[in-house]
Amino acid sequence: IRPLLGIFVIRSGNMWRSALCVLSVASVASCGNILALVPAPFYSHQIAFAQIWKELSLRGHHVTLMTTVPHRDPTLINLTEIDTSNAFQIVTHKYQISKTAENILNMWNWYDIFAQINSDAAEEQLSNPKVQELIHKRNNFNFDVVFVESYYAEFLAFGKLYNCPTVLTTSVDGHTLFQHAMGNPAHPILHTDYATPFHGKLTFRERVISTIYSVYVSLFETFYVLPGKQRIIDKYFTNMSLKLESLISDVDMMFLDVNPVIQDARAIGPTTINIGMERNIVPKRPLTKDLKDFMDNAKEGFIYFSLGSNVRSKELNHDTLTAIVQAFKEIPYKVVWKFEGDDLPGKPDNVKLVRWAPQQIVLKHPNIKLFITQGGLQSMEEAVYSKVPMVVIPFFFDQFKNARLMEIKHIGKTIGRKPSVKKDELKNAIIEVITDPKYINSVRRLGRLSKDVPMTGLEKAIWWTEYIIRNKGAKHLRNPASDIPFYQYFLLDVISFIIVVTFCILIVLCIFMKKSVQVVRGILRTMTTKSKKLE
Repeated sequence: IRPLLGIFVIRSGNMWRSALCVLSVASVASCGNILALVPAPFYSHQIAFAQIWKELSLRGHHVTLMTTVPHRDPTLINLTEIDTSNAFQIVTHKYQISKTAENILNMWNWYDIFAQINSDAAEEQLSNPKVQELIHKRNNFNFDVVFVESYYAEFLAFGKLYNCPTVLTTSVDGHTLFQHAMGNPAHPILHTDYATPFHGKLTFRERVISTIYSVYVSLFETFYVLPGKQRIIDKYFTNMSLKLESLISDVDMMFLDVNPVIQDARAIGPTTINIGMERNIVPKRPLTKDLKDFMDNAKEGFIYFSLGSNVRSKELNHDTLTAIVQAFKEIPYKVVWKFEGDDLPGKPDNVKLVRWAPQQIVLKHPNIKLFITQGGLQSMEEAVYSKVPMVVIPFFFDQFKNARLMEIKHIGKTIGRKPSVKKDELKNAIIEVITDPKYINSVRRLGRLSKDVPMTGLEKAIWWTEYIIRNKGAKHLRNPASDIPFYQYFLLDVISFIIVVTFCILIVLCIFMKKSVQVVRGILRTMTTKSKKLE
């Protein structure tokens, strides 16, 4: 029951008034104070949970949100935003992520560069005056739960600062470190790291690489990433003696922006909640008339081409841009291209350039035939929910794994871009995905299955958040696997004990057999000697 009960017309009669007043007061009393810390200077990381903060505020909860993509909606009176959008400068200018993604990033250096970006972004936002107020004017605030984006575990210190439960959020499948912290298995073959291009049934070579990579990432996290985060905690939370390891192990729950129908099921405990959802995002700007007319008049259908918010089409290398333009020129479909410039040399007449487009609206248009994407998780999910097949040009992070997943599920086709995209490969992929019915049939089935659930991802997120507020945490649901050493979890001590005991028994048996043989031989020699004497 929301506090909005107060706006209903109250019938005459003291009993009606009393009942409604009691319900309204009870509703307000149950509302919580929520601190959500989402530092990532990436649009996709922010949009994954934006609806949750909005809905929590609409339900009467008071939400304080630190974000790089603020709502800036004055009607959300229960939502207080700390705008840290200046952190985007780190990604776009210092690291030039668009060019870095095309030319430098690979699975072996991704975590190093990502760790540097995260460290710089964390310090930039912890230095924000309003965030400093949260740290140093603790008595001015009160929170019932703190949400922290998992890549920024140093922000878990706010949970200790306000002595309240903490919830991790992640816009992709949970990192191995946090899966283990929640007591979930993270097998390097069944659950390959999201920075690898592996998914499904792996070859022997892929299994070897995935296992080595899993060990590499674990060592990198242990000896480089986590010590760096500990230094940030020591720098900004000077009046507290906090250890990052204990902050991570003290997490109450983890929300994953994962739909197991799309990304495959995995074993998780009760404190890990999959909330992959169809987002009903209200665009900040309406669909322009010229774009609407362009799509409406595409009688043969149209293609939507977008590389997301991190990779800029205009910064692609010359050969790749030329190949894409030539491929579009030779297909019988119109193309809506999210392009960050106003001019594209050689642009065909069937191509319309737009700096921005409301992606969900475009993907739901009845004339759309295909979505050409970089393979980001949110874009992939939106395409599945809209039942649109894909051609994928992956650049970095989880995009290669997502591309592999799409091919396995027959909802898309991947093309390479090293050293550049090839015209014929792109053209053939477009024609194949549009004309082969297996792609549209597969994505329609997957879209239907992904929505056939008892609760939406948003409903689950809201329910579990309010559960944590009501019960002051969720430690009672904690998987016991979280609290035992790895050698006990994998029975290494038990197996070692059995091996040692078995070995000892075998040694004793060998000694016994050896002695027995010696005794028998001695008896036989004695008998033989006596027999000869008698003769």
